[in-house]
Amino acid sequence: MKAITSHNLFHRLGLSLVLGVVLLLLLEWGLQAAGIPVYLLPPPSRVIAAALQPEVRLLYHTGATARAALLGLAVGICVAFSLAIVFLFVRPIEDVLYPWILVGQSLPSVALAPLLMVWLGPGIAARAAMAALFASFPLLIATISGLRRPAPEQLAMMEAYGASKWQILRMLRLPAALPFIFSGLRVAGALAVIGALVSELAGAGQGLGYLITTSTYRLATDRAFAAVAAAAGLALILHSLFLWLEHLIVYWERER
Repeated sequence: MKAITSHNLFHRLGLSLVLGVVLLLLLEWGLQAAGIPVYLLPPPSRVIAAALQPEVRLLYHTGATARAALLGLAVGICVAFSLAIVFLFVRPIEDVLYPWILVGQSLPSVALAPLLMVWLGPGIAARAAMAALFASFPLLIATISGLRRPAPEQLAMMEAYGASKWQILRMLRLPAALPFIFSGLRVAGALAVIGALVSELAGAGQGLGYLITTSTYRLATDRAFAAVAAAAGLALILHSLFLWLEHLIVYWERER
């Protein structure tokens, strides 16, 4: 797996920022030149102005979504790591549970979100549960793939020196799995935000999904786009955080 150095990381972020500014300027000019009504597709300047309006309470709703996404992500991480270790050591359990996990992932989230609202109430529990459902599956797949990464020769050598299964897990499997785990975390972080949004769209009383629903109902598309941009910003922050942590923790991969 290709490592990310500090120079490459900041270079990539800088290029992304410049590209984003250029695209916003082109979009601002293009929408005004095309004469598209602002209630259909507002220019970036209108979206920024809407985000700064006190009555929109963008920071409040962003905080509500962030809390649900982070709580759901934490639960999803615990569930994914626990299942990955169980699947690693007890293969029959994986054979039994994995098809049901796939069935759970195939359920339409639009249908599941209202049920979670009924079961858990309209508070943070339902939103965090949906975020956990979105985040746990890709992280489980990445973690179990990484834990099974070591070659049979490496495992045989550890066993020849008398290492236990837990010692092999701690000293060989886990370090080998870290690049995979962080790749899964980057995906899981973004999906946790999406899961929280889906739950809020189903009928929550706060959060960016709630703001999107109420804004589109009133044709205040500039406010809706501001909420979408805030959600994208949350996902980008989580992605960048896990990218930085990977660079900090998986130091032995930097020179590969």
